[in-house]
Order: sequence, then C-alpha cells, then structure tokens
Amino acid sequence: MPVLIDKAVEKDQQKGYIRDLTIGVPLRMTDTQRETVVMTRYVSTDKFRADFQPEGEWHEEVTSDIARGRRATTRLKVHGIDGEERPVSVDDGLIIGLVGTLSGVVGIIPGRPPLSLAEVDDHMDATEEDVPMFEKWDFRVHKILKTDGPEARQSLARSEDHKRQTAQTEMYDSFSAMFKNFQDGMAIKHQEGDLAPSLQETLDAGSKAAEPTVTRATKKG
Repeated sequence: MPVLIDKAVEKDQQKGYIRDLTIGVPLRMTDTQRETVVMTRYVSTDKFRADFQPEGEWHEEVTSDIARGRRATTRLKVHGIDGEERPVSVDDGLIIGLVGTLSGVVGIIPGRPPLSLAEVDDHMDATEEDVPMFEKWDFRVHKILKTDGPEARQSLARSEDHKRQTAQTEMYDSFSAMFKNFQDGMAIKHQEGDLAPSLQETLDAGSKAAEPTVTRATKKG
C-alpha cells in the first residue's frame, strides 16, 4: 500500500518556530502513513556474507519514490499539477525519512517467496538442503520535510548558465583583442620593413601600439 503525501499540509509548530525551507519544513503525517510498510529489505544472518548488520532501528532518507523495476508499484506518491497521483520525484523537494525495524527471520530460495521458519523446516526435512536465512526489515515513513529543492536547483542552473555565458564572452573578447594586436603588429612590422616577422614579434608590436600614450607636461621656466 503506497503512502500519499500532501505537500500543502505542514506540521503545527510551537510559538517562535521559524519556517525555513532551506533546512526543511515538517509535514503533518497521519497514523496510517506512519504504519504503512513501504519497503522491505533482507539481510543475511551469515556475518561472513552480509557487509552490513543493522541493530535496533535502520534509518534511511530518500528524495524520490523507492519502487524498483518496471513491475514495482509506486510506494511514495504526491498529487501532480493535474490532480492525479504520481510517484514522488526529486523535483518535489521532499526529504522522506524511513525507519526500518526487524520483523522476523525468513528463508530465501531462488524462484520462491520468502519462507517462514516452519516452511524452512519442512523444506529441509523434504530435501535435506540448507536454506539461506535472512533478517526481514520493514520500513515505514517516520518524517517528511518539505524543502526549497526545486527553487534551489533552478537558481543554481541560472547561476551556472550565467557563468558559462560570462566565460564565453571573456574568451571571445580575448580572441578579438589578440587578433587586433596581430593585425596592428603586422602593419607596424611591414612599415619597419620586416615582411616576415615571427608571431611573437608581431603580437608584441601590436600590444605595444595598444598601450595608452602618456603625455608629459613640460614646466616652462
């Protein structure tokens, strides 16, 4: 069963609370939202096979729907602009905190749903094969923060676009100045009788010609 999130319903806060979207504004949650299992993960009980052994509670944060695969159903939803329900995306600017709790131990055999302990015993009695055992962790939503994520990304994109345009303008101006120096320098070198100056000599002559002329006033005695 998916959890439907209403981004417009913020949690009531105590007097003096400062609403700040940059750090996140808590949304109000219902008991149904808190009790719904939205994700299940399995961790091997074999410490040599599992690179992570959670204890107590397992906390994670997501910013988009957690469904995986084409056939997976949506777990976290919001209302779109058209009023229809859709999966949560990063553009919604939500930070969703999940908490996982250990709900039991199951056996997992490829091609079959997780087996209960009784089913594991029956399978081992019938086949004399060991069954890999896993801890089953069920995740529920325990907090939802609304942020200015979309606006911040748009602002960053505008800033990056401005930087790119500025860099392109500076590069164009630099090439234009260098080309003008080359033309001026070539004209100067030809006037001096040097018909085959090097590139550096040509640019140096053009740069020198572009330097502002300083006129010194002479003191009349």
